[in-house]
Amino acid sequence: MKFTEAVAAALALCLTGSGAAAAPSSGPPAPSAPSGPQVNPQTSFEEGIAALQAGECKKAEKKFGEVLSIASRHAEANYYMGLAKTKCGKDKQAIKYFERAIKERENFVEAREQLALASIRLGDRAEAEAQRDAIKSIVAACTDETCDAPYVERAKKAAAKIEEALAPAPAPPAAEPPADDEPLGDQPGGAAAAAAFEPLFLTDGDAGAARYREAVKLINQQRYAEAIEDLYLAQAISGPHPDILNYLGFAHRKLGKFVEAKDYYAQALAMNPDHLGATEYLGELYLETGETKLARKQLARLEKLCPFGCAEAEDLARLIAVKESARAASTE
Repeated sequence: MKFTEAVAAALALCLTGSGAAAAPSSGPPAPSAPSGPQVNPQTSFEEGIAALQAGECKKAEKKFGEVLSIASRHAEANYYMGLAKTKCGKDKQAIKYFERAIKERENFVEAREQLALASIRLGDRAEAEAQRDAIKSIVAACTDETCDAPYVERAKKAAAKIEEALAPAPAPPAAEPPADDEPLGDQPGGAAAAAAFEPLFLTDGDAGAARYREAVKLINQQRYAEAIEDLYLAQAISGPHPDILNYLGFAHRKLGKFVEAKDYYAQALAMNPDHLGATEYLGELYLETGETKLARKQLARLEKLCPFGCAEAEDLARLIAVKESARAASTE
């Protein structure tokens, strides 16, 4: 995966609007509106970003908690929750969210940087050194095809910040005790903690929807690896959305990465159990892995969701019939 330069401030985005590129009949279906959860994860994601920018750490914790209650594995939501915890002076709690972000995205250098800095504040230099070394290894493994220049620059800056934080602090000069009315400096949870927030994937305008539409175009052109790049960015800007997860599953499946594809379909269906595209494509994945009985279960689910018929049910039924005809012919 090639990493592009991060974009900034996430706004509420309608990824299912009329501006989205239409998918071909053999490609991903048109996006569907999520159903089920009472919390709108995209709205909560946007409000969490705004709260962080306003220095409202408790509100940010609440909003990213809402996002994670629906999409617990969303890398950026975990990263931002870690930042919210850090801003509230809760480094110990922040650690686990940064770790989760890294688990979902190993090359998430900003999460590695913040994990290292929080670990230093907690006295765990070994963890900070491990994250520094991991970032250096990521940079060393980069090629022109896998990492672009802005990503490499961000990674190098992250490693440098960790190095700086690990360096022994110089002895402070002798000074007179402060007067009673003189500020004593940053306290835990104050301005120093606020400085830990470095916006990731922020931009003005409809950036998430634009990335999503670009991804659909790339999928229609069978440029799946590039589509995955744009889908990750759309997810980072817009927050969790089952359509994005469904397309991530589709693109990974087309690249032969069935384990990853199945995982993305599962995440999409966890957010919206009635998502027609993910239901169909999980069935197609089962066909490709030789699990026809499971594919038929997905077809039964589609037939229940579409009692009067729908393209997703028709396509999956056709593919099952083709698969079974081929199997019957091979045994003759």
